[in-house]
Amino acid sequence: MMGFTDLDARVIKERIDMTQLWDAWIEADDLRRHSFLGSMNWESRNGRQYLYSRKGKVVKSLGPRSSATEKAFAAFTEGKRDNNDRLKTLKAEIERQASVLRVLGAGRLPVTAARTLRALRAHGKRTGIRVVGTNALYAYEAMAGVAFNSSSTATGDIDFLIDDRNRLKLFTDEGDRTGLTRLVQAKVDRTFHSRRSGDFRLTNSHGYMIEFIRPQPTPVHRNMPGKEPLEMDDVEPAPIIGLQWLVNAPAVDVIVMDQRGHPAPMRCPDPRCWALHKAWLSEREDRTPDRRRRDRDQASLVMRLIRDRLTHLRYDKELLPGLPGELRRMIPETEPRPSSAQDFGDYIVD
Repeated sequence: MMGFTDLDARVIKERIDMTQLWDAWIEADDLRRHSFLGSMNWESRNGRQYLYSRKGKVVKSLGPRSSATEKAFAAFTEGKRDNNDRLKTLKAEIERQASVLRVLGAGRLPVTAARTLRALRAHGKRTGIRVVGTNALYAYEAMAGVAFNSSSTATGDIDFLIDDRNRLKLFTDEGDRTGLTRLVQAKVDRTFHSRRSGDFRLTNSHGYMIEFIRPQPTPVHRNMPGKEPLEMDDVEPAPIIGLQWLVNAPAVDVIVMDQRGHPAPMRCPDPRCWALHKAWLSEREDRTPDRRRRDRDQASLVMRLIRDRLTHLRYDKELLPGLPGELRRMIPETEPRPSSAQDFGDYIVD
């Protein structure tokens, strides 16, 4: 039976400390990628020295040696050194804190899923990619300070919902564009491969799967900007009906802990919308009976979590006004049921 238990106060405290370390580390890493990628050096040209910036394949002259270029060189050199020192210090602190969380048994998310989340965040700051499916439960339990039992969270894959209204932009450590497959192979596990050209799924040598999906457009032949693969032979997100509701839902951003105690950033749909979508899936005739039963159980689980722990979340006017009738009828009987989308009031898209 699916259920949850409250976390120990010590575990909650140590998870908060790790979240703060992650926030500091990713801020420093964002600064590195924005300001300190590549190198800056003096080079001689026709008897004069020029300052050159090199970022991957891009080489740019910043001008001849002068007080201005010397100041730019000093700022880059000192800033890069200070940034590297900060990243090293924070990495050591994260490793120390991870060991504490391992001792406490506080690790949750599978390591491969966590590595993928970190890679996508570090190499694509504003992708808007959301985790849907079973792995979203790790975010919701972290929000509530509980732990779901293993029967609730068992899965062999992670589903990433792509907002195909915009084209993804992912970058290598050198600042060059990259695709999803190349990024996963380089930063997560080199054994990840797709089964065929145009596939939406990557599978590694242990059978773990990473799936990329997107809403089925209306009409279905509508050409969305994010439909095409990022590069040749890359994975292509599969269009699936009903996902437009999760793309449009408010988002929650949560730092979860992987099984080794390391932090991983996870963006998911609001748990209320996730639960209603799961309830809707449980009635789909095109799903197998075992999947429908699991959908129903997971929907009920998160609805109980909202009722008993996330009490500030209600199925009321703060919920998105575009909630369709298919999902409105899934609202628990104990909650108010709006008669129309307008009853939800104003909503700002996340």
